[in-house]
Amino acid sequence: MNGSLRALIVDDEPPARRVLTRLLAGIPGIEVAGTAANGMEALAALARGDIDVLFLDIEMPVLAGMELATRLHPAPTPAVIFVTAWPQYAVAAFDVDAADYVLKPVDPVRLAAAVARARERLTKQGLDASLRVLRSRQPAENLLDHVWVELGGARLRLSLADIEWFAADGDYVCAHTAERGYLMRASLNALESTLPTARFLRIHRSTIVKVEAVSRVVSNNGQLSLITCSGATLHVGRRARRRVRQSLDQFSSC
Repeated sequence: MNGSLRALIVDDEPPARRVLTRLLAGIPGIEVAGTAANGMEALAALARGDIDVLFLDIEMPVLAGMELATRLHPAPTPAVIFVTAWPQYAVAAFDVDAADYVLKPVDPVRLAAAVARARERLTKQGLDASLRVLRSRQPAENLLDHVWVELGGARLRLSLADIEWFAADGDYVCAHTAERGYLMRASLNALESTLPTARFLRIHRSTIVKVEAVSRVVSNNGQLSLITCSGATLHVGRRARRRVRQSLDQFSSC
């Protein structure tokens, strides 16, 4: 494979991302195209850009590294190099056809060997730098059918089928079901990039609603509101009103 490889670093710890960025800068033929703090942000970045190699941590919130790699497998690109402090996942890593598995703290020589292995793999697959991830796998919106939320110090897998709406909550997003809300470490923008666009609609800078969870649309003095099946009232932002009105025929009653 000729040309410089474009890399995406995915790790929930900023110091780890900085160290890996610095080490990769010393390896010829590879450039860091971006970084992400979890698998969900990585999906959004993969959908936006051209990535050849994914440097992937394993233990991360929202969408863990192994699960992300499983979702991407068996697409030929990007080549996945796990960079982790956990040796026990090595067998599982090669089950998803990872190009290499590098343990922290990262040795520069070992990292350079992993990059060479990834380049060799891409070359053997007959790919060049112009063949990018969007041509070789499903769009990111078709991949996500659940999210990981936090509950009592543990992480809970929550199906999109059970969620009515999402709301920004400081540095978190709150996923609301009919019964309660669950916090998840993510930005609303990153979440929006991975949700199925046919099912979820951004109605406000701080709110995303599932279309089939809307039972009523209320217009009062120019203010547009949506009522969910569980009775929550969600206000539609001024800039989103036209888009929401155009989508009203998609709304189904409970």
